Amino acid sequence: MTTHFPWRGGGARPPRIGTGRSDTIAAMRGVPGAPSFLSPLSWTHAGDDVVDIPAVSEDTRRASGSTAGTDDHRSSRMRAVAQVKARPPKFLTAVRQLLRGAPALCPSYSTNPLVTAGDDDVETADGDICEPCDDDDTRELARRWARDATALSDWKSLPPQLDVTHPEGGGVPRARGARKREQLVNVFLFVAPLLRRKPTAKVVDFGCGGGHQTLPLAYHFPDASFVLVDAKSRSLDVAERRAGAAGLANVRCVLGLIEDFHEDFDVGVALHACGGASDAAMEKCVRANAAYVMAPCCVGKIALAASNVAKETGGDETGVDGEVDSAEGSARASSSYPRSSLAASVITPACYVSIARAADFGGDGYDACGAVAGGARWCPAADSSEEEEDDERDTAGFLASIREEGNEGTSDGGDGSNTCLAPMEALERRAVTDPTPGLVAYLRAKAEKRDRLKARAPKMDPALFAERETQRRACKAVVEADRNASAAERGYATWQVLMEPPGCTPKNDVLVGIPSSESEWADEFGTALRGRGKGPAPGFFRSVFDEV
Repeated sequence: MTTHFPWRGGGARPPRIGTGRSDTIAAMRGVPGAPSFLSPLSWTHAGDDVVDIPAVSEDTRRASGSTAGTDDHRSSRMRAVAQVKARPPKFLTAVRQLLRGAPALCPSYSTNPLVTAGDDDVETADGDICEPCDDDDTRELARRWARDATALSDWKSLPPQLDVTHPEGGGVPRARGARKREQLVNVFLFVAPLLRRKPTAKVVDFGCGGGHQTLPLAYHFPDASFVLVDAKSRSLDVAERRAGAAGLANVRCVLGLIEDFHEDFDVGVALHACGGASDAAMEKCVRANAAYVMAPCCVGKIALAASNVAKETGGDETGVDGEVDSAEGSARASSSYPRSSLAASVITPACYVSIARAADFGGDGYDACGAVAGGARWCPAADSSEEEEDDERDTAGFLASIREEGNEGTSDGGDGSNTCLAPMEALERRAVTDPTPGLVAYLRAKAEKRDRLKARAPKMDPALFAERETQRRACKAVVEADRNASAAERGYATWQVLMEPPGCTPKNDVLVGIPSSESEWADEFGTALRGRGKGPAPGFFRSVFDEV
């Protein structure tokens, strides 16, 4: 049933466009190319100022005795839609405004020591040629760091419970296990030098998950203490089980939010803490005067944190909160956007959120606009998202439950032939030999979920996808540069580095910060990261300043 709402003289309310609101006007629905769930790219224009189109009233149409008014109105509406669609997306406008108003926030990357440690003209995993480093001190230190990180990630020498790919350890499927290992090498690369200089340091892993990134470090650095913080008890159960099985006595797990952690520490780590969690972790590090090594992800979720700030402050999102000593103030400050005062002096929080949304890339290959690459070019994203790791833990728990019901002690699929199967592989093998109704239903539900994820958004033309990927990487680089700038404003020496190889995850930015009080740490990092690396989307950033 269709309900008609009276408007003035009667009849349906005439459509209008361009009230300046951030949402899409109802009049644009059904217009070809207008923003909609099935055509999500146009939402980036939302909020742009559009001149209102005068509506033609029903009385005028009746008085004219023709449909000319209706046709004129439709033509005006279509012209307005075309005008909006021809404008640059809002996030591009915001990026240009930010970088032109604050050129210091244009991302500058240091060369990853894993690249610097090689010979001259090292070719990176993406095929780029890294400029040769003519500083012998930098090259030698980079080689030492690279050798150390490689030795720390010798998975065969570690207890199996600490291997991210072993079923008794992280249980990450083989298809992603190699890439996850590459990510961890990059974490070891930057954390190990800090522990070499201070073997008794206290390290806090924020959003630890199953402890992939810190349990191997705890094994290699027994004099250091490690605190694993996560809001999910299931994740901490996995971390505690792994630490106990490996005999680690220097690991402690804390259940709770990052904002509720109030202990002193020396080094903070966060690998792919989603959205505002990375900012909360960095804020904790800065307030504790601790070094940080961060690899943020899901920056589009910053919009949620910014929304919470708006609710707490009664809708005031005009700038960055100042220094607040209370715990509540700390939590609120850690979610204030833009992060740096410099960025806040140039753009509004709403513009910043538009950049963050455009920078996001979901763990299943979807970008912030809800589209994926078309045709054969599409593939799931390389890294392990939080949702994927939750699925893995759920699968492992289901596998353990059916083994307990059958009183089985093997760690394979039930046939005893392989003890190194990932949980899902073990379940699929078991389904072949013993297809119980519960197991079949579980696997069917998992398959349906994967199909839903792949079909939930329209696929993007490959050429358009390549352009969006460049813009996404540029936006993410800007968000990460703003995060480091926030720490630099408070006395930190900061660096922005790409993981090596960059293809190990689409969320491959590593942020490193050293407080001014740790001069020896800062000197060593300054030497090792002296070389200037090639960041993502260099052509995009050149175009921003060339257009001035």
